[in-house]
Amino acid sequence: MKGKRKFKIRHLLFLLFLIYVASTLAMQQFKITKLAQQEAQLKARMKEVTEQREELEEEISLLHTDEYIEGVARDELGLVKPGEYIYKGVESPKE
Repeated sequence: MKGKRKFKIRHLLFLLFLIYVASTLAMQQFKITKLAQQEAQLKARMKEVTEQREELEEEISLLHTDEYIEGVARDELGLVKPGEYIYKGVESPKE
């Protein structure tokens, strides 16, 4: 009977070991999947930020052009070239 009892304990220990290995592998797979999702989100965010940066750099380069400076002077500051006149219309009140 002693031999059969050891045999059952070995089976139980082996079964516990298999359960441990399987649960460890499953948990690692969940972690890998979660990290892959985070990586995809971060790559998408990085792409957005890169595009935004490129747009801002383009806008900065436009800020230094004479056309932009003239536009700001005319629109925001109300400046005109010599000999030009500004005509402003009067809006009628809406009823």
